[in-house]
Amino acid sequence: MKNKSSSRLVLVAISALFILPLILAWMLFKGTISMEPVETRNLGRLVQPPIAVDWQGNLAPLPGEGDTSNSETAGLFTDHWTVVHIVPGQCLSSCLQAVRGLRQVHMASGRDQVRIRIALFLPNSPPDELAREFAEIYPKFQLFQVPDRAIREVLESTASDFSAQSAGSSYLIDPIGNIMMFYPAGYDPNDLNKDLKRLLKWSKLDKPS
Repeated sequence: MKNKSSSRLVLVAISALFILPLILAWMLFKGTISMEPVETRNLGRLVQPPIAVDWQGNLAPLPGEGDTSNSETAGLFTDHWTVVHIVPGQCLSSCLQAVRGLRQVHMASGRDQVRIRIALFLPNSPPDELAREFAEIYPKFQLFQVPDRAIREVLESTASDFSAQSAGSSYLIDPIGNIMMFYPAGYDPNDLNKDLKRLLKWSKLDKPS
């Protein structure tokens, strides 16, 4: 009797070895379960491969507005995580709301604020009051005039890849200067905040070796 029970247990175990993987594969295929680690899920649109951009010398800061480091663009896109936000031609209520959301993202980063820069790209010849309003909303914003044609085309092309427009959208730039993530106009700033927190936790790109 004991030998019979042992034989049945062995048979059940062997059957399980073949059947369970099939059940697991079927559940993964149907989406009933997910094996993707939660911590690796990005909320922005991942740009693959990251797009290298030559920022230095191709941006014109707005003099006298925003953070005092506006006159120095060299380290802005190479030594920090930079969020580039494209301000639409007309900055109405939704535009101002998005800009305030970026302020909250930077403030929420706490001691990691020094590792993040928020760059606002304003349209050509923006009204002085608009630049002043952005500076009043958050003095740590970096304010720039619309970039040269080469950079503008890269930004527009990246947005187009995600069936979006560059105006009102944000781009996350890694400390090497690559565009690595895209957030279409109207995105939730909490998504950007969560992505940044994960990146800042694990990345050493902006830290001296």
